[in-house]
Amino acid sequence: MKARTEDNMRLAHVLVQAIPQAEVFTLGTRLTRVTPPLRLKRREQALLVASHLVSDWDGGTRIGEALQAFLAVPRFSTYARGASVLVISDGLERGDHQALRDAVWKLSLRAWRLSWLTPLATGPGFKPQTAALQAIAPFVDDIVPGGSDEAIVAHLLSLAPRRAA
Repeated sequence: MKARTEDNMRLAHVLVQAIPQAEVFTLGTRLTRVTPPLRLKRREQALLVASHLVSDWDGGTRIGEALQAFLAVPRFSTYARGASVLVISDGLERGDHQALRDAVWKLSLRAWRLSWLTPLATGPGFKPQTAALQAIAPFVDDIVPGGSDEAIVAHLLSLAPRRAA
């Protein structure tokens, strides 16, 4: 995921600029809300300020613990209520898979839709191979490719309501 961090943050900046209700968090060894700096108009400035907030770019991921922290803060957990939640992660969990499973289950109860976008998903016939992805599979609406901007944007567009012609 480290190789995609900058691209994902640039895309997050575009989304926050375009969608006033969008919220962005990083999940590393801890949870970090980066929405406020991403609201800055100039991308370079926004990414620089956001990078100073995140202290664990290279610390591995404890996704379950970070999601549990998200759910434990009432202000944050209300962001998920009725929302389309996207988690962009390879699912290579360093923490307890049970903690991840429990957090994803609780998050799925709040969200309208919960999508897990992973660079490990390389096509429509993808089957989760990691223990973490297998643990969360019953609780997410989809596990789809997330290894490129094109794949992420395609998924976002698939969530848009269809308009009658």
